[in-house]
Amino acid sequence: MKNLGKLLVTFVLTLCAAVSFASVNLTNPPEQVITEVTDEVLTQIRNHPELQKEDPSAINNLVDKHILPYSDFPRMTRMAVGPQWRNATPEQKEEIQTLFRKLLIAVYSGALKEASDYSMQLGRNNINPNEKVVLVRTKLTASQREPIQLDYRLLKTKDNEWKVFDVNVGGVWLVENYRSQFASVISNGGINGLITELRKKANK
Repeated sequence: MKNLGKLLVTFVLTLCAAVSFASVNLTNPPEQVITEVTDEVLTQIRNHPELQKEDPSAINNLVDKHILPYSDFPRMTRMAVGPQWRNATPEQKEEIQTLFRKLLIAVYSGALKEASDYSMQLGRNNINPNEKVVLVRTKLTASQREPIQLDYRLLKTKDNEWKVFDVNVGGVWLVENYRSQFASVISNGGINGLITELRKKANK
């Protein structure tokens, strides 16, 4: 499950990272968006050895310039924290987002070599273009490896752009998985307890 978790975070982030490289039109149908950005990002990973070598500065640069501007990261963080997010102060919310980002980057950095070996195929999707939240099913395949089922939840923004806010691999949703973990921490130590735990994980 550890390797699957790394792949999960890798494709959540690299999907968003590809947007700036590929100049993908996010107002295209969601299946087209997923296909274009995934194909492009796999090419980018293969062509940039500094990412495959887990160079921290290269990874941070990738996140700052090519991921956060194109992903609904605040929404992902709110969903992961759950109802207690409303009770957090603005300062606590800002720190949680910063620490959650560091946590994802730490997991992400170890998965780039593995991700470069995969290609993506669309699954059977029956998408209503009038819906604001849709599910796109895909499968990742690589030579001599078991295929990985990878599904994306996308939200249509006010600008009619499709953005990923959750990913499922092997039956596990990224945000729901973290929400379950965070709920246990919050029930024992509140928001400050969550911040303390995230600090520990971020500094490992």
